[in-house]
Amino acid sequence: MVQPQQQAPSFKRKQIYINMDLQFKYSLILVFTMFIEMILVGVALLYVLTQPKPDIPGANIYFIYKAVLAIIVFLTLCNITVGVYMSHKIAGPLFRFVMCIREVANGNLKIQVNLRKGDELRELEAAFNDMTEKLRGIVREDRKRLEDIVAAVELIETETNKTKPDKEKVLEEIKFVKEMAPKIYTHFIA
Repeated sequence: MVQPQQQAPSFKRKQIYINMDLQFKYSLILVFTMFIEMILVGVALLYVLTQPKPDIPGANIYFIYKAVLAIIVFLTLCNITVGVYMSHKIAGPLFRFVMCIREVANGNLKIQVNLRKGDELRELEAAFNDMTEKLRGIVREDRKRLEDIVAAVELIETETNKTKPDKEKVLEEIKFVKEMAPKIYTHFIA
């Protein structure tokens, strides 16, 4: 019988900050960057507007235009730098997680995520490493159970090949296999 696929539980957000430390930190960086940029724009415009005006018609407008353009270019470079820095602190760890998840999907349960100092997503790192450790334990248990089942089946086979098989022993081993087999897959919801 085919069971319907179970979907992950949906979580409704009730807060703006889900991970207060991470989100608040980067929100502060953005606010601080914007504050510095506003101060720089104000100082630059104040400087431009307090310069002596040349006698050439239109020169003042051209000077202001060049100054504003230089400010825009400078602030764009600042925003790109801050954006790359912020995204690198998250994108780097996410890339590492994707690589490790692919390893787990290929059967490598010995993989561990080790993030660099200063990277974000430390909580996810701990949860991932805990998950792989628990999966290794489950696999060890299931391998042991399978070894016990194989030994029981071999004993049943040996007994049934005898001229006078011990019916009690065979029934006992069959009962053991029937009890043990379902325990192998009880850890997972599929």
